Amino acid sequence: MQFESDHLSAIEPFIEDGWITDVLFEVKSGKEATVFCCEGGVRANLPLVAAKVYRPIESRQFRNDAMYIGGRLHMAREGRAKRAVQKSSAFGKKVQYGTWMYEEWDVMKVLHEAGAAVPRPIALGERAILMQFLGDESGAAPMLHEVAPERASVARIIDDVLWNVELMLDCDCVHGDLSPYNILLHKDRAIIIDFPQAIDPRLNQHGYTLLSRDIDNVCRWAHKHGVNRPADRIMSNLWRRFTHGELG
Repeated sequence: MQFESDHLSAIEPFIEDGWITDVLFEVKSGKEATVFCCEGGVRANLPLVAAKVYRPIESRQFRNDAMYIGGRLHMAREGRAKRAVQKSSAFGKKVQYGTWMYEEWDVMKVLHEAGAAVPRPIALGERAILMQFLGDESGAAPMLHEVAPERASVARIIDDVLWNVELMLDCDCVHGDLSPYNILLHKDRAIIIDFPQAIDPRLNQHGYTLLSRDIDNVCRWAHKHGVNRPADRIMSNLWRRFTHGELG
């Protein structure tokens, strides 16, 4: 299969270092990154791995930057990096680019080690992240919005997702863009993906708003499939316990 040379150049170091042996197929392509299914190498010790390749700086479309970047430690400090990002200079865009990719890597490592249902991070490159592939040779696991499980399964799935949201919050992390479009159903288990915009609610003034939106999105999915989970009540209780140090 033919792939863009730009993508291959980002993945090539993983092949040279023994993490993967071949790129099999493209899984999905978005505004920020393209994900590929790869054959795992000796170092990965997995038959299949996913390579998430971030788009080049000049062609990448960032999200609502201020809402997500606000409060990140390296951006909270006064200095050249902060001023450059605020002015959208070439250097600022480079800093911003690294912010999203490294944030995703760091968050996935913390959450995986804490036992959250996220892909296992494997290796970090200059423009790509290598992680556990969820699926098989025929394709990736379906997104939650693509499936219509029975009511009993919906109840189990939503409760599992909400448990993971709580665990993430206990790790001082809010996904910030959680929805049925970035939750995979793999082996009958909900796995949360895509963390470049994740924030620390202790540092980001939009933490409450972003967490509330995450919870509302998944609860609306459950309601659509016949299972009611009161998003407002869940959010209020969870935020109170978080601010009072009662999680964990």
